[in-house]
Amino acid sequence: MSPVQLPVSQIVVELRAPTGADDLLLLEMTGDPVEITMAWLERLACRAEGGPLGAGELPFTDLQWLLLEQRRTLLGDEVMARSRCARAECGARTDISFSIGDYLAHHQPRRPRQVDPAEMPGWFRLRDGTVVFRPPAAADVVAARRTPNPERELVRRTVRPEDVKGAELKRLQRALEALAPCLSDEVEGRCPECGTLTRFWFDVDEYVLRELRFEAEWLYEDVNLLGRDITGRRRRSWRCRGCGARTTPTWRCGERTRCGVPILAV
Repeated sequence: MSPVQLPVSQIVVELRAPTGADDLLLLEMTGDPVEITMAWLERLACRAEGGPLGAGELPFTDLQWLLLEQRRTLLGDEVMARSRCARAECGARTDISFSIGDYLAHHQPRRPRQVDPAEMPGWFRLRDGTVVFRPPAAADVVAARRTPNPERELVRRTVRPEDVKGAELKRLQRALEALAPCLSDEVEGRCPECGTLTRFWFDVDEYVLRELRFEAEWLYEDVNLLGRDITGRRRRSWRCRGCGARTTPTWRCGERTRCGVPILAV
């Protein structure tokens, strides 16, 4: 795979394609999706100059960015999701699709004019203020999720002084949203029946891991198909779960290639 430069830390990372052993490990992993993402990418990625990735130390934005880049390489650029029309009188099924490249471009981190680098590497300072801060690392997010007040815990870990509040806290939050935005966000689509705007929460870690696990499950099916071929038994038919077309056992729907949804055996 091509090297990926992470937008916040500017680290260049090299990804490798997962093997069958990696797929089995992914299927066995349980727990917080962010922890699973960290363990998964730690296994498949390394820094271009050498050495381990250090996934827990990466800014959380960089971790999600890398996961989306891996998804784009393995499964394609288009994300497809299904929801129901928010209008109670309608309830029609609504397809929402978007490009990962466009999504990342929309969430491209930038450094606001009122933010300057601080003395400590990786830390920043609000101009005309005393507050210094750093973007939350992936390990910070995991640890904060285990506390009763995750937002307060993130401030404790990443802001000095910790007791920042009021207008200064709002300035800090706006600066962080620009400097290291969370890539999990709402995406929008319109109902094809009534035109009502439908919103869909796109959780990067949960969505991509679910897709990767779906692909990993075909390892078992591949072994089953190989056994059927060897014994001369009839091979199963397959159906695309996106458009419903019957197709051959390839990784994408053979009848509607624009569909791009993994197939299901029937």
